[in-house]
Amino acid sequence: MQPEIEPGATGWPLYWPGFLDQPAADQLFLRLREEIVWQSETFSLYGRTCRVPRLVSWFGDPGLNYRYTGADHRCTGWHPVLKTLRQELHERCGLVTNLVLLNRYRHGQDSMGWHTDDEHGHQPLVASISLGSTRRFLTRPAAGQPSARWDLEHGSLLLLDGREPHALPKTRRPVAERINLTFRFLEPR
Repeated sequence: MQPEIEPGATGWPLYWPGFLDQPAADQLFLRLREEIVWQSETFSLYGRTCRVPRLVSWFGDPGLNYRYTGADHRCTGWHPVLKTLRQELHERCGLVTNLVLLNRYRHGQDSMGWHTDDEHGHQPLVASISLGSTRRFLTRPAAGQPSARWDLEHGSLLLLDGREPHALPKTRRPVAERINLTFRFLEPR
């Protein structure tokens, strides 16, 4: 299936359902769930310590430091399955990436609030691969404009401009586990 381009001035986001076929997506989901060391993080908000409502992990070129929510995330290399997926993104889409952030949403209460990916040295293009349960993802192309809704399916790829606000809200609807991989390029410091 070919990507679907959302109408707009920039042509982004670009959604590609079935980027990974069902067997490949199933196998990748199981391997990531079992082989990755997942972490529960905290961050400070208005002087309070808050737990991040999902599990995280990250991989990237050795020495790279991805800093967000006031925390350093130093990379020491690539898990073999992620290195292969990174190469596939390069071959099929021409993307050059040096970092992947993994988010594991265990249920509908795990979420990601409205934010932008505009940290220092962060290139705007984010390649987001979804595995597991379908979840609704929101993008807001411009202030005051309605949000666009994306139901991100198992094995899909969403290419987006990380500088635009986006979120994965909580849901009361029963949903199974989901893993999201966001490949990006960060300027080395």
